[in-house]
Amino acid sequence: MAEIDPRATSDGEAPQPLVGFRTNGEWDALLAETSAMIENLEAIGDADQRGQIFGTLDGIDAIHREALHRLVRLFKEGVLEQVVTDPAIRTLMGMYDLLPPEQPGCGKVWDFMPKPGEPEPFSGKRAQSEPPVAAGRPPDPPHWTPAPLARPLESGAAEVCLFDEGPILVADVRGDSFAAEARCPHHDAPMTGGTLSSYSWACPLGVGCIYDIRSGARLGGGEPLICLPVRRDGDRLLIGFGVPFEPDLPAF
Repeated sequence: MAEIDPRATSDGEAPQPLVGFRTNGEWDALLAETSAMIENLEAIGDADQRGQIFGTLDGIDAIHREALHRLVRLFKEGVLEQVVTDPAIRTLMGMYDLLPPEQPGCGKVWDFMPKPGEPEPFSGKRAQSEPPVAAGRPPDPPHWTPAPLARPLESGAAEVCLFDEGPILVADVRGDSFAAEARCPHHDAPMTGGTLSSYSWACPLGVGCIYDIRSGARLGGGEPLICLPVRRDGDRLLIGFGVPFEPDLPAF
């Protein structure tokens, strides 16, 4: 089925139709369905079987990542910026950290071979060339703050709690607790009133704006939620501010 690409071409010609098997709406539904299937795989009780499945997915992921990174290196300047206007292509490039710099949530993409002293591409390390932060009020020291919950969250429940640091989304999935800043980076607005389905948090501000609360990753690519570490102290749930966060989830 064809959909018209809304981008304007540099030479003034009419945009070409985007030809695929699905409409953009059907593509979004496919992403949501696939996310749910992966969550079902994570619930498999047999550890060996689960390990074999995700080991296979890891291999497929590595093949796709290597091939796509090689492919993008062959693009002429400006080609990637044009093709990612298509939702399906943007989703794929976002999954493999290949969105161009002006796209939300993206890092350095063109310098695939780092120079001596530069960080590895896609490593998440801050580039040495970034300007220093201006002097000002020193940041608060790392600290743990109890979540202001009236009662412990049941599995599958989520609440937006107000801290001195701002509103924080707190959720429980199968006895595991998660926390993230309750502000949608895509819409730049608070996410009060969203819904939790397994590990997927659906932003109330737009259909298809979905985040993985374990890592903050946005389905289809884009700037992630800022997640915070969580720990328990008896019946209290403590949220770590300024404390390093490491997502604990299977790779695929």
